[in-house]
Amino acid sequence: MFVYFSLDRIAHRMAASPSEVRDAAQEFIALIEDEAMSSEDRMTRLRRSLDRLAYLEHDVSYTFDERDYRDAPRKDYSAMRQLVAAHFPELGFYNTPDSVTHDIAETKISVGDAIDDISDITIDLYEVLWRFDHTSVNDALWYFEFSCVSHWEYHLRELQVCLQRLASGHEDAV
Repeated sequence: MFVYFSLDRIAHRMAASPSEVRDAAQEFIALIEDEAMSSEDRMTRLRRSLDRLAYLEHDVSYTFDERDYRDAPRKDYSAMRQLVAAHFPELGFYNTPDSVTHDIAETKISVGDAIDDISDITIDLYEVLWRFDHTSVNDALWYFEFSCVSHWEYHLRELQVCLQRLASGHEDAV
């Protein structure tokens, strides 16, 4: 069952629980890996899952774990990209402005890559789950926040705009 947000946590501005973060990471990875999911369901769940990850990042709370742990095994980017491309054939490149607060109406346009965005987010979430299982809860929560802020939050936000345009009918799939 898809659980989106804890209403009690929203009402009382409580910290995101470790289980909420873990569940969100597992849910995102499941929608990437599920071979049987329809394309329409996958796209709907992708938008919701991205929203959930973004929301949880704001409320993650942990005590920094200073212990040294071994590095997490890295997922193969090429294999991940191939899987994501196969499960999201309607996604590809999209436009993104170089600046949103300067050079108004004159900014250059860059190219975003939805397949890369999803692949990078997925790989980082695999590491979050690995840390839950092999280091500590605090280390996993720290990595969730750190990897989001330092890497995949930009991917997530740009991808959300692209997906919203597609879902609203303002744009056609690539």
